[in-house]
Amino acid sequence: MVRSMPAHVKFLARHALVGFSIGLLAVVAIVWLDLFNIGSLIAGSSQRWMAYGMLSFVFGLTFGSLQMGFAIMLLPYGDESDAPD
Repeated sequence: MVRSMPAHVKFLARHALVGFSIGLLAVVAIVWLDLFNIGSLIAGSSQRWMAYGMLSFVFGLTFGSLQMGFAIMLLPYGDESDAPD
């Protein structure tokens, strides 16, 4: 299945996964360091798994989109024949 995908789709999927992972690491850091008392607020909630899930999804979506945008913006411009030697 993955081999049949075009190269640009693989490129975007790979960078989206990297960004999503960075977003999950950011959530872990925010909760573990208890920044702005978010960790304590979630720990005292009766639906903490929903809070963790929603926070992780939103951060993952945001960071995944950012990473895809960065990857596209940092692509070399023009043909390779235009590149200096």
